[in-house]
Amino acid sequence: MAYAIEEVTEIQDRLVAEIQTGRSLRQVCKDEGMPDFRTVQRWIVSDGSFAVKYARARMAQADTLFDRMEEVEEAVSAGTMDSHAARVVLDSMRWRASKLAPKVYGDRLDVSVTDNRISITGALQAAQSRLVDVTDAVPRISASDASDSEKAGGVGPRADGPR
Repeated sequence: MAYAIEEVTEIQDRLVAEIQTGRSLRQVCKDEGMPDFRTVQRWIVSDGSFAVKYARARMAQADTLFDRMEEVEEAVSAGTMDSHAARVVLDSMRWRASKLAPKVYGDRLDVSVTDNRISITGALQAAQSRLVDVTDAVPRISASDASDSEKAGGVGPRADGPR
């Protein structure tokens, strides 16, 4: 379906407003008079201004999800919702919020290193000083070791060569 430019702007504003209330894009696209999901995806890719508005709406959607978590908590406190069901709902809401706004609601891992006292230079020099020059790394079996091994029924080199 082709839209006039004024219609597109109005529809995009409605999409953004609905997403900010917490509804998903798929839900909004099912409403009467709204474009197909794929059409909106094309608009996001082709229209930079709409893409920015859409991204901001998704951030607001994460805030809405976070705010709704309090309603679930209150329902559990009031005894109108089972705590196990609430856990599932809250976990889902928390996960969605963390994906929509990872900087705000995502898990933070601090991997910065601020301690500069650790140096491997000294350990490397100490290890190098302990190295022994190895001139022959191939193990040798003496004739007496080989005959002892054969007497014991073991497998070892034979005096007449390899088997």
